[in-house]
Amino acid sequence: MTQLYHTATTAPAPLPHRIRLSDGRSRTDPSSFTAEEIADAGYIASPPQPDHDLATQRLTWDGIAWGIEDVPAPDPIYRDLDSAALISLLETAGGMTPELVVQSSNDPNLTYFWLLLKVSPFTSRGNPKLPGALAGLEALGYLPNGASAVLDGWPTA
Repeated sequence: MTQLYHTATTAPAPLPHRIRLSDGRSRTDPSSFTAEEIADAGYIASPPQPDHDLATQRLTWDGIAWGIEDVPAPDPIYRDLDSAALISLLETAGGMTPELVVQSSNDPNLTYFWLLLKVSPFTSRGNPKLPGALAGLEALGYLPNGASAVLDGWPTA
Protein backbone atom coordinates (compact mmCIF):
# COMPACT_ATOMS: atom_id res chain seq x y z
CA MET A 1 0.00 0.00 0.00
CA THR A 2 1.24 3.51 -0.78
CA GLN A 3 2.46 5.47 2.21
CA LEU A 4 0.13 8.37 2.95
CA TYR A 5 1.18 11.69 4.47
CA HIS A 6 -0.69 14.52 6.11
CA THR A 7 0.03 18.04 7.28
CA ALA A 8 -1.50 19.99 10.13
CA THR A 9 -4.35 20.99 7.82
CA THR A 10 -4.72 18.15 5.31
CA ALA A 11 -6.07 14.62 5.38
CA PRO A 12 -3.78 11.70 4.53
CA ALA A 13 -2.94 11.41 0.85
CA PRO A 14 0.02 10.38 -1.31
CA LEU A 15 2.78 12.98 -1.44
CA PRO A 16 2.27 15.59 -4.14
CA HIS A 17 4.53 15.66 -7.17
CA ARG A 18 6.12 18.88 -5.86
CA ILE A 19 7.05 19.78 -2.29
CA ARG A 20 8.40 23.12 -1.07
CA LEU A 21 11.18 23.00 1.50
CA SER A 22 11.48 25.48 4.36
CA ASP A 23 14.32 27.37 2.58
CA GLY A 24 12.01 28.03 -0.42
CA ARG A 25 13.47 25.42 -2.76
CA SER A 26 11.12 22.99 -4.51
CA ARG A 27 11.60 19.33 -5.16
CA THR A 28 9.66 17.61 -7.96
CA ASP A 29 10.75 13.98 -8.04
CA PRO A 30 8.80 12.09 -5.35
CA SER A 31 10.96 9.01 -5.83
CA SER A 32 14.00 10.99 -4.64
CA PHE A 33 12.45 12.77 -1.64
CA THR A 34 14.33 11.96 1.54
CA ALA A 35 12.62 11.52 4.90
CA GLU A 36 14.28 14.77 6.03
CA GLU A 37 12.95 16.70 3.01
CA ILE A 38 9.46 15.31 3.50
CA ALA A 39 9.49 16.39 7.15
CA ASP A 40 11.02 19.79 6.26
CA ALA A 41 8.15 20.37 3.80
CA GLY A 42 5.69 19.78 6.66
CA TYR A 43 4.51 16.29 5.78
CA ILE A 44 4.02 13.63 8.43
CA ALA A 45 3.73 9.92 7.66
CA SER A 46 0.17 8.86 8.44
CA PRO A 47 -0.60 5.62 10.22
CA PRO A 48 -1.91 2.82 7.99
CA GLN A 49 -5.62 2.85 7.27
CA PRO A 50 -7.44 0.36 9.48
CA ASP A 51 -9.34 -2.53 7.94
CA HIS A 52 -13.03 -1.80 7.58
CA ASP A 53 -16.09 -3.01 5.70
CA LEU A 54 -16.44 -0.75 2.65
CA ALA A 55 -20.12 -1.63 2.32
CA THR A 56 -21.12 -0.51 5.82
CA GLN A 57 -18.32 1.66 7.20
CA ARG A 58 -16.25 4.68 6.22
CA LEU A 59 -12.93 6.03 7.41
CA THR A 60 -12.64 9.34 9.21
CA TRP A 61 -9.57 11.40 10.00
CA ASP A 62 -9.35 13.65 13.05
CA GLY A 63 -6.02 15.26 12.17
CA ILE A 64 -3.97 12.65 14.05
CA ALA A 65 -5.60 9.26 13.75
CA TRP A 66 -8.01 7.26 11.62
CA GLY A 67 -11.45 6.39 12.87
CA ILE A 68 -14.19 4.16 11.55
CA GLU A 69 -17.86 5.08 11.53
CA ASP A 70 -20.86 3.17 10.34
CA VAL A 71 -22.48 4.43 7.16
CA PRO A 72 -26.09 5.23 8.01
CA ALA A 73 -28.66 3.07 6.28
CA PRO A 74 -30.44 4.93 3.50
CA ASP A 75 -34.00 5.99 4.15
CA PRO A 76 -36.38 3.40 2.75
CA ILE A 77 -38.36 4.17 -0.37
CA TYR A 78 -41.95 3.13 0.21
CA ARG A 79 -44.26 1.88 -2.53
CA ASP A 80 -47.52 3.61 -3.25
CA LEU A 81 -50.40 1.20 -2.68
CA ASP A 82 -53.64 0.86 -4.59
CA SER A 83 -56.81 0.43 -2.52
CA ALA A 84 -56.70 -3.37 -2.60
CA ALA A 85 -53.07 -3.43 -1.49
CA LEU A 86 -53.79 -0.97 1.33
CA ILE A 87 -56.71 -3.05 2.57
CA SER A 88 -54.51 -6.15 2.40
CA LEU A 89 -51.90 -4.30 4.50
CA LEU A 90 -54.57 -3.26 7.01
CA GLU A 91 -55.46 -6.93 7.33
CA THR A 92 -51.97 -8.46 7.44
CA ALA A 93 -50.08 -5.84 9.44
CA GLY A 94 -52.94 -4.08 11.18
CA GLY A 95 -54.82 -7.23 12.18
CA MET A 96 -58.13 -6.26 10.57
CA THR A 97 -60.43 -9.09 9.61
CA PRO A 98 -62.64 -8.88 6.52
CA GLU A 99 -65.54 -8.25 8.90
CA LEU A 100 -63.74 -5.30 10.49
CA VAL A 101 -62.96 -3.89 7.04
CA VAL A 102 -66.64 -4.02 6.09
CA GLN A 103 -67.76 -2.61 9.46
CA SER A 104 -65.27 0.26 9.27
CA SER A 105 -66.32 1.05 5.69
CA ASN A 106 -69.87 1.51 6.99
CA ASP A 107 -68.85 3.59 10.04
CA PRO A 108 -69.94 7.23 9.51
CA ASN A 109 -66.83 8.40 11.38
CA LEU A 110 -64.65 6.89 8.63
CA THR A 111 -66.66 7.91 5.56
CA TYR A 112 -64.02 10.40 4.44
CA PHE A 113 -61.23 7.79 4.68
CA TRP A 114 -63.14 5.28 2.56
CA LEU A 115 -64.17 7.99 0.09
CA LEU A 116 -60.51 8.89 -0.42
CA LEU A 117 -59.70 5.23 -1.11
CA LYS A 118 -62.42 5.15 -3.77
CA VAL A 119 -61.33 8.31 -5.58
CA SER A 120 -57.54 8.04 -5.23
CA PRO A 121 -55.80 5.45 -7.39
CA PHE A 122 -52.90 5.13 -4.92
CA THR A 123 -52.08 5.86 -1.30
CA SER A 124 -48.63 7.05 -0.36
CA ARG A 125 -47.10 6.30 3.03
CA GLY A 126 -46.15 9.99 3.08
CA ASN A 127 -49.74 11.15 2.56
CA PRO A 128 -50.39 13.66 5.37
CA LYS A 129 -53.96 12.32 5.79
CA LEU A 130 -52.83 8.73 6.38
CA PRO A 131 -51.74 9.03 10.04
CA GLY A 132 -55.10 10.53 11.00
CA ALA A 133 -57.00 7.87 9.10
CA LEU A 134 -55.02 5.07 10.72
CA ALA A 135 -55.39 6.69 14.14
CA GLY A 136 -59.15 6.83 13.56
CA LEU A 137 -59.29 3.16 12.60
CA GLU A 138 -57.27 2.32 15.72
CA ALA A 139 -59.28 4.55 18.08
CA LEU A 140 -62.56 3.09 16.87
CA GLY A 141 -61.31 -0.47 17.44
CA TYR A 142 -60.98 -1.54 13.82
CA LEU A 143 -57.19 -1.83 13.78
CA PRO A 144 -56.23 -4.39 16.48
CA ASN A 145 -52.46 -4.21 15.92
CA GLY A 146 -52.40 -0.41 15.81
CA ALA A 147 -51.49 2.26 13.30
CA SER A 148 -47.76 1.84 13.87
CA ALA A 149 -47.96 -1.81 12.80
CA VAL A 150 -49.40 -0.72 9.46
CA LEU A 151 -46.72 1.92 8.95
CA ASP A 152 -43.99 -0.51 10.04
CA GLY A 153 -45.30 -3.13 7.61
CA TRP A 154 -45.55 -0.76 4.63
CA PRO A 155 -43.78 -2.37 1.66
CA THR A 156 -40.69 -0.78 0.21
CA ALA A 157 -39.81 -0.36 -3.44
